[in-house]
Amino acid sequence: MRCRIEFKIATLLIIVIIAIPFSCVSKPIPQKIKPKFLEIGDTIAFCAPSGFLDSTRMSLAKRRLEEKGFHVVQSNSLFQNWGYLAGNDEARANELMHYFKDKSVKAIFPGTGGYGATRILPLLDFDIISNNPKIFIGFSDITALHIALNNLSNMVTFHTPNPMYGLGSKDGLEPISEFYFWSLLMDQSNSYEVPFNIYNDSLSAKILVPGIASGVLVGGNLSLICSVMGSKYEIKTANSILFIEDIGESPYRIDRYLQELKLAGKFDDLNGLIIGRFSRRQSEEPDKPTDFKMEEVFSQYFSNLKVPVIYDFPAGHGSKNISIPFGVKVEINTENQLFKLLESPLSANK
Repeated sequence: MRCRIEFKIATLLIIVIIAIPFSCVSKPIPQKIKPKFLEIGDTIAFCAPSGFLDSTRMSLAKRRLEEKGFHVVQSNSLFQNWGYLAGNDEARANELMHYFKDKSVKAIFPGTGGYGATRILPLLDFDIISNNPKIFIGFSDITALHIALNNLSNMVTFHTPNPMYGLGSKDGLEPISEFYFWSLLMDQSNSYEVPFNIYNDSLSAKILVPGIASGVLVGGNLSLICSVMGSKYEIKTANSILFIEDIGESPYRIDRYLQELKLAGKFDDLNGLIIGRFSRRQSEEPDKPTDFKMEEVFSQYFSNLKVPVIYDFPAGHGSKNISIPFGVKVEINTENQLFKLLESPLSANK
């Protein structure tokens, strides 16, 4: 009897020892799904997942795209509004899903940000989106959709100017921003580089912590990143290059957002950090003389990080808004003062 018990124990131990290595093997991270590159003649869909749109600006954006050789489609309800939103949540979610299902549509251009993207997240089918990858652009409130599509649909997306305040502005896209916008969406190569001093102005990107680092680029608007914390849509930052930007936020509010991310451990395993433009509005009340400057807040949080940190990178709210892809590997190099892609964000298959 004793021998039988000892035999069973020995057998169980052998099974456990054999099983341990298999249980410790981590699953490989799936490669991000890349949408097909954009070509002249392709169909672009306008949609409104957030705030309501200005019909005059959007008509101008549509005309400019058509003059460039693209076909632009939009729903009859594109310019409706429901309070500060472009229609109710179901209508906005259905519109977005319709264009992901539409095989003729190659790119989806949300008209603007504003507010409302977080409200439609539970209404989206991320499996359908994953099986129908398309170029998806935008910034600001669209950040919520970037994070969700990156994580739940495993799809590369593009942080770019929105049509209403880019292509739809009186003078169109700022020339350098326009060059990078089309280069990112139509060029299949990975030879995409942004010098820190691309604009040769006082707002050239500055170095807070020197170094060279690579990682998958994630991020967007800081307040939107914080708005989905604690949900299944929250951002994943481990081993990544994190990008953040914002507008109309005083230093103490930026401090609050950064503290939220710090407490959640979102800065613990970064490979690098890109701080974009943190623009202020003229209508804002001036900061108090005793307040920290924005640069001081950044320094308090990031000067002791052991990874490269740059700030005032030319992406964010404002006409000088360089397009960048989320979900692909990039490099920041403070020695040669350059941001570059290490892989193409687009699929060569047409």
